[in-house]
Amino acid sequence: MSPRRLVSAFLLLSLLPALRAQQEMVRRHRPMPAAGPYLVLKADLHMHTVFSDGQVWPITRVMEAWREDLDVIAITDHDDYRPNEKDVSMDLSRPYEIARPVAEGLGIVIIPGVEITKGDIHFNALFVRDHNAFRGKELISALTEAKKQGAFTFWNHPGWKGRAEWWPVIATACSDRLFQGIELLNGPVYYEEARPWIGQYGLTVMGNSDIHNASLPEDPRTVNLVLARERSVEGVREALHAGRTMAWDGARRLIGRREWLELLARSYLQAPGEVRFTPGFWYNGLPLGNRSALSFELRPVDAPAWMEVLPTVVPPRTTTVLQIRLRPDAPKQPSRVTLRLELSNTTVAETGAPLVLPFEFTLNP
Repeated sequence: MSPRRLVSAFLLLSLLPALRAQQEMVRRHRPMPAAGPYLVLKADLHMHTVFSDGQVWPITRVMEAWREDLDVIAITDHDDYRPNEKDVSMDLSRPYEIARPVAEGLGIVIIPGVEITKGDIHFNALFVRDHNAFRGKELISALTEAKKQGAFTFWNHPGWKGRAEWWPVIATACSDRLFQGIELLNGPVYYEEARPWIGQYGLTVMGNSDIHNASLPEDPRTVNLVLARERSVEGVREALHAGRTMAWDGARRLIGRREWLELLARSYLQAPGEVRFTPGFWYNGLPLGNRSALSFELRPVDAPAWMEVLPTVVPPRTTTVLQIRLRPDAPKQPSRVTLRLELSNTTVAETGAPLVLPFEFTLNP
């Protein structure tokens, strides 16, 4: 190889890391339009950095959040688990202080938080005023401190060491109103056994990444979808306390209270009010538009006896035709039809069953 080609090859190899970094910093647009009167904010409220047992600097967490089109973040390093304490400050407010100006400059709402880590039971406290006040305390004492600071507190990964149970210390914390939510989704893991407690104790559905290592662009990220009145720290605080959240695994699964799932689905899945059909053919269909980054898996659960309906998936930001065939005994005159569809990839927190929605339209043969 000639010297010129050797130099060119060397330059190309030296540029590869920069090119890779540039590719990774391309923002992945994941739109979540407003649902009714609420903004739908993508929030990851459980993340770690080198200030506890994470592997990245706080600014890296901010840049990953920008790349993945998040609206809200909280860095929640452990209070009493600090494997890197010889190399970084013991002051748990530092990750927030380092990340805040960068996050605000990128338009990301950042919330001060800490993970209260007492043995195998962990809670995240958000909107804290003193990150270091929880260190060395017993669990109930630390949760009481969080309440004193006006925090919103939720139980993290309730079954990470085995099946989740409503242990006596959890019952005490709940009766004393020391926490307000449960993390049903932690990364890709769903703690189904904890779901009934959402309705039973009036808790907020939570879902977060709990990320420790570096985030890769192609990885799905579990987040909260927060229905907020405004894009601000106070807007997020109000929504969390009101329970207006859904947990989304970044791909398929969506968990939330019926009221908010229905509002979201009604806002994002759009169908015409009148459709013309030709009897006997599968090319008939009900066009369903999806304005969001979510995917909806639909299965018919109730339709007129003279109508056949096929299951379908409505991918993000597309219009998909729900295929329908009319039997020979279908009405020959315009008819009002109600078609009930199960959103199979959703889970209603109160029941554990998928959300079922009616779609009404006028059928013109």
